[in-house]
Amino acid sequence: MFANKKAWFSSSVSQSLRDFWLTEDGIVTGWKTADYIFSADAEHPDTLRIFQSMEYIRDKVTVFHSLFLNSCRKRQSTKSVSIGHYVLPPVPVQNAMRNVVGRLIWDHDQPSTQSFADQAADNDKEAEYVNDGFVKN
Repeated sequence: MFANKKAWFSSSVSQSLRDFWLTEDGIVTGWKTADYIFSADAEHPDTLRIFQSMEYIRDKVTVFHSLFLNSCRKRQSTKSVSIGHYVLPPVPVQNAMRNVVGRLIWDHDQPSTQSFADQAADNDKEAEYVNDGFVKN
């Protein structure tokens, strides 16, 4: 699934997600050479360093929430999961986004019988209809 793709993982990302990346033929590398940068916590010191870097400020890198990998694992695909839902901005930007759109895909403050990875995958499935030119009401 991730053959020849390089990723950097924040210390905040679980070992099981790192192992999943490797199992799917992904490569682990430094963040400056990575195709994907994953974090589970925008306030983690290693992620904050990226947010403060010139590469981030100049819009050369994007940080993604590691829940993207959970959704890929569930769907056994990267093509059916919209990575744009998983862009992880700094906390002040997240707070501004919440004021506009409400809950973010990784927010855990609302009880549910469905796991957040399952909800994310379901949201991505609905987005497929839009991407294919069909609108699902």
